[in-house]
Amino acid sequence: MALPAIVKGTYVDILINTTGDTFVPVCGLTTRSFTHQVNTSDQFVRDCADPEDVPHRRLNVTGEQWDLSGEGLYNRAQAATIRAAVGVTRTYRFVVSEPAGDTVEDGFYEGPAMLTNLQLGGTDGEFGSVSLQIASDGGWAWEAAD
Repeated sequence: MALPAIVKGTYVDILINTTGDTFVPVCGLTTRSFTHQVNTSDQFVRDCADPEDVPHRRLNVTGEQWDLSGEGLYNRAQAATIRAAVGVTRTYRFVVSEPAGDTVEDGFYEGPAMLTNLQLGGTDGEFGSVSLQIASDGGWAWEAAD
């Protein structure tokens, strides 16, 4: 039996470029997501040899996007960094790493994006919460770790 090479969620992070080449993880997030989506439009094409046959859908790629999201505990130590990122294009990374000595594929997706939605909340008797939505603002690429 071949077991999959899996990684715990604690080895997945969203990082934001604060200045120059300095990336810092958004600390406190307990869930982090990365979405790579290809946008398409549909066109139905008939068979020229049998025009009465049901046409088949063909896809036309119209765009490509990458989105990040995260939810978790509100880290007040990063409040100013997060507020300053709302509505501003910055470079983000979505990092997938592994425990030392367990290397299958380490690396990160990186590209320009904008923090488009910030939600803060809280429930009596519990810690404050944060939710982030980050939308790509240009092309992204996968960079394998050294």
